[in-house]
Amino acid sequence: MPGHRSFGELIAKMPRKAQEEIKRGTAKILAEMELAELREALQIRQTDLAQTLKTTQAAVSRLERRGNITIGSLKDYIEALGGRLELNAVLPGHTVRIAHALKGGADLTGRITIHSKGKSARTIQRKRKAAQAHGARVDT
Repeated sequence: MPGHRSFGELIAKMPRKAQEEIKRGTAKILAEMELAELREALQIRQTDLAQTLKTTQAAVSRLERRGNITIGSLKDYIEALGGRLELNAVLPGHTVRIAHALKGGADLTGRITIHSKGKSARTIQRKRKAAQAHGARVDT
């Protein structure tokens, strides 16, 4: 139709700062999804997921609406969708991948990856030694 423009054309005419803000907002929306939204984006029905999880459709529905979910339940749900759950602790100056929380049983050893942002070598060495003392494998 004459006089009508696509959304992409409208964004292209916006100031660069506004375009970048829209991109950040879009990335944030795509990076944060509720479980049901994720399942729907993958075009998987609750009944099919329930069959994979060996449970009922009602149980899947409750899980998706629950505000507090165990890591084990979340891991099973994500794996039933065909994915893999990764758990990270984002701390000032570094990110730690929490591996032991995703293992079965009571094994508390894990793997810690330290991503340094301006930390001194001495600080990183101290953290590496502390983690290794607790039986963790450390990567930098």
